[in-house]
Amino acid sequence: MGTPGQTIVRRYRLVRALGQGTTGVVWEAHDTLLDRAVAVREVMLPAGLREGRRLELVRRLAGEARQAERLRHPNIAAVHDYAEDEGTPYIVMELVRSRSLDGVVAGDGPLPVPRAASIARQVLSALAYAHASGVRHGDVRPANVLLGHDGRVLLADFGAAVLAADPAFTREVAGRSPAHGAPVRAIRGAAAFLAPERADAGGPTRAADLWALGATLHTAVTGRPPLAHRPVDPAPVPEPLRAVVAGLLARDPRKRLAPEDADRLLAALEPAPEPPVPARRGSRTRLVTGVVTVAALAGALGGWAVLRPGSAVDAAPIPLAGVPDPTSPVSSASSVSPPSPAPVRAPRPKLMWFRPKPPDQGWRAAVPRDWTRFTSLGRQSWYQWLDSARNARFEIEITRQRGTDPLGSLHEAEAVLYPDVKAYRRLRLASASSEYGTAADWEFTFRPGPSSSRTGLKQGVTYRQFRRVLSTGATTSVLTWTAPADEWESLRPTLARVVALFTPPTT
Repeated sequence: MGTPGQTIVRRYRLVRALGQGTTGVVWEAHDTLLDRAVAVREVMLPAGLREGRRLELVRRLAGEARQAERLRHPNIAAVHDYAEDEGTPYIVMELVRSRSLDGVVAGDGPLPVPRAASIARQVLSALAYAHASGVRHGDVRPANVLLGHDGRVLLADFGAAVLAADPAFTREVAGRSPAHGAPVRAIRGAAAFLAPERADAGGPTRAADLWALGATLHTAVTGRPPLAHRPVDPAPVPEPLRAVVAGLLARDPRKRLAPEDADRLLAALEPAPEPPVPARRGSRTRLVTGVVTVAALAGALGGWAVLRPGSAVDAAPIPLAGVPDPTSPVSSASSVSPPSPAPVRAPRPKLMWFRPKPPDQGWRAAVPRDWTRFTSLGRQSWYQWLDSARNARFEIEITRQRGTDPLGSLHEAEAVLYPDVKAYRRLRLASASSEYGTAADWEFTFRPGPSSSRTGLKQGVTYRQFRRVLSTGATTSVLTWTAPADEWESLRPTLARVVALFTPPTT
């Protein structure tokens, strides 16, 4: 697996992992040649493949990626390049600041009919263009439908269809989504969105892509995909969409709804465009766009930091909106102003000021004076301090990323985190107030799962984590505090003070 700071084929520098699935890792990266941000899919071929089988997969993957490079359409996330570095295949794609449809459904629940129809129609437009160009997608599913914070809907992962139906990549993710109970394997797994005729490793076809679109639409409005091996039950689908869903999900490929008929039915259900509102004299309009920060479970040992100590901070703890009292009722995800916590009697936290080098980065943080700072080369935006005696940690990640949607980012992070931990319990996920910009807080308890073995967290221990995402006009800051649940109250005053004293970059 790649590492932040690694450069692929002397051109694409990996910045951060955005998400991991059965086929590999998707990275945010920087194209050093064209000076632009891109997404890079690192394809992790399963261990134990025979060399002939491995070469066959790589050859097919390269061929499909090269075909996908030709596609340029408003609803297609562009494929820029295909590369191999030290035997690992990489697909370089357009970086879309967005939430995926599966993350939206898992976190927020099924979509209303007009919104779902609009999304499906735009995906259908992308498929019609690709099919006319001789390209099949082969892996249409909610995870590959991106809902941009700029309003765009894009179909992603063209060029990776060879991975969707291959037995080497069909392992699914177990678990249930935290908010709505829909099986995570059903929302994310590729197998649930393969047309019946592809069950025996059949290749991608136009008709199979249409069936997958129907399954994606079914999931968007019900929270669950249809069962490919059974006739479609129209009852769970809202009545206005039943005809188009049933038509796309016909088991016989020859009887599936034609793209132009599906488009006509979907167009009738789209929301009517809102009339323009005349601007009033002196009024100002703020445009806020967003970006998904798909965060993995925080706590991996290491971090890059070149900091210098400043003056010590020795002050009493202060109330902090966003770190609620556990004895008070748990607020809902839609709450914006959580109640202030009751005062906690505890020794004054001993803090120390730290500033990054060079000092013109424009931010500072107060950190526990007696905690140990760890350094990890290559991650020049990530800072970590550990209290090894209590297995607690505090992390700061700062990126030059504009227009982040903090609440949307955390909802997406929750959907990604949930299957990888045990006994997850959301305590709060809500917008928060900040004098520096838009912010959101997420607090939860969990036990590390098997895939958390490299995080330094102990198996079987219940942890509590608080995470704040703060977006200014120029940067995004993520503060993460993790500690064993039974140590949380003793550390709460320190956490409150640390979060309150953090000053993000403003330029």
